[in-house]
Amino acid sequence: MNRYRQLARVTFASGMIGTGVLPLVYGYTVLAFQKAPAWVPSPQTLGVIAGLLMIVTGAGLLFERSTQASVRVLVPFLLLWTLTRVSAPFADPLREINWFAIGEVAVLAAAGLVLWAQDAGRGGPSRPEAATATQVLRAAGVLFGLSVVTYGLSHFFEFRARTISLVPAWLPFRPEWAYLTGAAQVACGLGVAFGVYARRAAAGEATLLTLFALLVWVPAVITNPRLPSNWVEGVVTAALAGAAWVVAESIPAAGTAADG
Repeated sequence: MNRYRQLARVTFASGMIGTGVLPLVYGYTVLAFQKAPAWVPSPQTLGVIAGLLMIVTGAGLLFERSTQASVRVLVPFLLLWTLTRVSAPFADPLREINWFAIGEVAVLAAAGLVLWAQDAGRGGPSRPEAATATQVLRAAGVLFGLSVVTYGLSHFFEFRARTISLVPAWLPFRPEWAYLTGAAQVACGLGVAFGVYARRAAAGEATLLTLFALLVWVPAVITNPRLPSNWVEGVVTAALAGAAWVVAESIPAAGTAADG
């Protein structure tokens, strides 16, 4: 594994650990987009379990010998978490925020699928799972790309005012920056989903998310550390940036083959 891919995995793992801490500190609602269904017996307990699962599996991704076991637990969890949000667009498909809610978690799931595929292909073509590794990588790219499109569109719809307010005050033309980054995210997402300069598009999205975490949420946490939303959004953005780097590093550069 090359050092850039390793760094991407460590960044994603750290983001998952941080995301797992959030429900332990602030309660299960930080992970939920909608109110928990009535049939869920104890949402708080469920939040604690989910948080501990992300912490343990995220830590497992930091070590080569525990990566396989961690991925095989983390991926089903992230896919299930994504599925819990699928009902929102069916209730109101014209609200962009409902699609964003799926994309927010689906990017993490896409990174998990990439790690699973990389592990499956590491043993060579004779390994049973290797036959599906290429298809899983492609599916992960499509899932990632379409999810990132929802990020970009959010800059123009319900999150428009919120996004503009988050542009650093020292930058001129704040609305224009919000629209420009939104358009860039749509372009990056479509590029990955349809394989058009896919590696550059994924790296571009990863760079945007990294800059967003550094320029928006780090100062926000420093200036107002008691506001829970600063920590929640900052940590989640960092996790998404790590996920984007994992996806970007899984896409071979033009004229090269992916390494295991």
